[in-house]
Amino acid sequence: MAHIIEHAVGIYIVLLGIACLIGVVVKRLTHLPYTIALTLVGLGIALFKLGPDIASAGFSRELIFFVLLPPLLFQGALHMQLDRLARHALPIAVFATVGVIVSTLLIGGLMFWTGLLDSLIIAMLFGALICTTDPISVLAIFRQCNTQADLKYLVEGESLFNDGTGVVVFGIILSMIVEGAGFSFPGAAVSFFKVSLGGTVVGLALGGAAYLILRGLNDHLLENAICLLVCYGSFWLAEHYHLSGVIATVCSGLLLGNYGRTLAMSPRTTETVETFFESVDFLINSLLFILIGLELQAIGGEGLGRVFGAVLATFVIVLAVRAVVVYPLFFATRRRNGSYPKSWSHVLMWGGLRGSIPIALLVGLPAHPQIDPYRDKLLAIGFGVVCLSLIIQGLTMKPLIVGLGLSQAVEPAEQDPAHHQEGLT
Repeated sequence: MAHIIEHAVGIYIVLLGIACLIGVVVKRLTHLPYTIALTLVGLGIALFKLGPDIASAGFSRELIFFVLLPPLLFQGALHMQLDRLARHALPIAVFATVGVIVSTLLIGGLMFWTGLLDSLIIAMLFGALICTTDPISVLAIFRQCNTQADLKYLVEGESLFNDGTGVVVFGIILSMIVEGAGFSFPGAAVSFFKVSLGGTVVGLALGGAAYLILRGLNDHLLENAICLLVCYGSFWLAEHYHLSGVIATVCSGLLLGNYGRTLAMSPRTTETVETFFESVDFLINSLLFILIGLELQAIGGEGLGRVFGAVLATFVIVLAVRAVVVYPLFFATRRRNGSYPKSWSHVLMWGGLRGSIPIALLVGLPAHPQIDPYRDKLLAIGFGVVCLSLIIQGLTMKPLIVGLGLSQAVEPAEQDPAHHQEGLT
């Protein structure tokens, strides 16, 4: 047993070493966003079978959901300012609910209709997980282009809550598969509101309790430990009662990031907490992209080649659905806020990159007789779509922003208090 644990720890040390090496190369030799570099490394591992057997690393779905996922969500919520979010509450709420549900149904329905997946419920499961977006690369480009802060908050807010509801929808459909209930839209709707509302209550309760405790402390290490406890505790408690751990973690992060950071934390504590979670976020993102490469290496280059056409077709479907959903919802909600330039709709549509959350959900798919026959195909198509999204959309975002005349910001990016540490973007 001790030898197995030692071997698994050694594998993770090597993987983190690879991630750091990639970071050094990206910083010194290339201008690629870090997530794109990680994607290419994961693809290389899959094609050339360069990594160890993933089973020997002690890898499991529980590791993804209960260890790796909560800090990703908490870190994103920690930096969001509620007063900024309030300006964009309507479009963010509509995109995160109507947008996610419609996107899931359209992507799943089109993949089933075109024969890319011959099981409707598996197609819906894939539609839910691929709906989740990742703004890391886009926000890095926003900083480079000195883009207006409100546009950044709209894009990031949509992504943060999109992730929350997308994972909830994914979990509901996954439960239907595991329990053998089949897909039922009324049942899914009831479950969605139940787990979302319950997760919100849990997150606000734990975040509020932590806020009260933090107000009476002045110890940056202890306060950082309490934030870490809330990050994992809110997720675990909500999941234990079959509620949304994702939404619980996001809500607790929003509460501590706004009221805790400004009213209960000293500047030193704030810096400690932010630096800690940004570092953890960097490490987890690095691990996820390498882990998907390890998962895919069993398929090999030939297997990936066979699904290349399916990857392209799915990428086109995902982009088309994104456009069909974003443009009508943007202009419908824009009527309530005429200050939104029309050009923002193009950035919002093209900026819906896929990233670490879909990868986490793919890698964390449980073993099940209904899922197992599709596992390799789902992994290959999902990773392929993420890869194309990060490379094609990621590398063309800057020309799009410049071409739309959005690179001259009214509010300089360095004055935006969120995301002040650039890191490896």
